[in-house]
Amino acid sequence: MRTIVFGMALLVGVSAANGAWLVNGDFSTSDETGWNRWRAPWGATENWSVADTDGANGPEGELYGAGGNGSFGWYQGVAMPVGMVATVSADWRGDIGGAGWAELMLWSQPAPGGEGNRADVGNAADIAYKKDSWGMNPPTAWGWQPAALSPHPSGNGGTVVSQGWVVVGTKLGGFPMGWVQYDNITLTPEPASILLLALPLLFVRRRRA
Repeated sequence: MRTIVFGMALLVGVSAANGAWLVNGDFSTSDETGWNRWRAPWGATENWSVADTDGANGPEGELYGAGGNGSFGWYQGVAMPVGMVATVSADWRGDIGGAGWAELMLWSQPAPGGEGNRADVGNAADIAYKKDSWGMNPPTAWGWQPAALSPHPSGNGGTVVSQGWVVVGTKLGGFPMGWVQYDNITLTPEPASILLLALPLLFVRRRRA
């Protein structure tokens, strides 16, 4: 029994320490390590950048449009046990202009594949947080703040149940595109779901006793 309890505690502890499960969610490597680029095929002048632009908080990931129209961003997938509940969080700032949008996306799928296309399609249920120029979570120019202050009314609220592969995505779009910066992106398993997934171990132990 002590072994099972220790294993459960270790699983919770590792998950908490991992905090993010993401690679380079804070862009501390000063590059795009861990992240994959995606873009809508109709766009132009998209720019992905990692830099310390404010000289205060270390590097952050930036998407900017350089005057063109488009929709693009990054995504990262993480293997998680089926049934685990995961929550995304991040800080962001930006200026999306008069006809633009910025998003933090979260969804789950059974296995890797097609993430860039799914990010491009942009199902409302795959969006955790969003700002746009048509009244969703104004203002359209904002300083550093938690993305959670900008929930999508038809989105997932930043929480999904894992189907085996959980994906976090970022998006900037517009006509023309503005800019948005992301930092401290984390993907955190809910402790309660970790414990529920560990419960079968207790029953196995009891049957063997």
